[in-house]
Amino acid sequence: MKQYTLYLATIFLIIVTPGPSALLVIQHSAMFGARKCLYNALGSICASFILIVISLAGIAFFLNDIWMTVLSILGAILLIYVGISGFKSIEINRADIYEHNNLALFKESFFTGISNPKDIIFFITLLPQFINQSIPYFVSATSLTVGWVIVDFSIMMGYAIIANIIAKKLNQSAINKMRKASGFLIIIIGLTLFIKNINYLIGL
Repeated sequence: MKQYTLYLATIFLIIVTPGPSALLVIQHSAMFGARKCLYNALGSICASFILIVISLAGIAFFLNDIWMTVLSILGAILLIYVGISGFKSIEINRADIYEHNNLALFKESFFTGISNPKDIIFFITLLPQFINQSIPYFVSATSLTVGWVIVDFSIMMGYAIIANIIAKKLNQSAINKMRKASGFLIIIIGLTLFIKNINYLIGL
């Protein structure tokens, strides 16, 4: 139990640190409201779930450095695209509700999360440290996966609620500025990953 508690505390500190997915939730909460971010959170945890399953299954070991780097570059490009899309101003309809397709919110969050194959390496190095060898591997792996999903979902929705409370006190112009600011941060993350992986690919 102590080992699992340590695991939950560790992943909480990791997930609560704002990354591309969290910034996207903050951006969408300011635009569409906290309730809409349910689809963002679902997209994020689905992406994490797939990467965790791949990592625990050991499939990532079959990916060599070159293909991992190529996938990382493609993921960085997608992050840059997501960030650039944040510079497009939004309008409020007559009901003062931002219009956006629920599936689009889910897909944007999902692809932001799944597009970073470096997460596979992260999961490979983190999860084995918390595998409880006194119980069947499947049971231990499942408990780690469920724990991550719950913590990830809770933190994403927490970000959404906080961002929405702040957004209600802002006018449309300020919300668009917030949208652009978060988009800019996502672009910076994408560019950093892109340059890092291009340099690594050239050095191979």
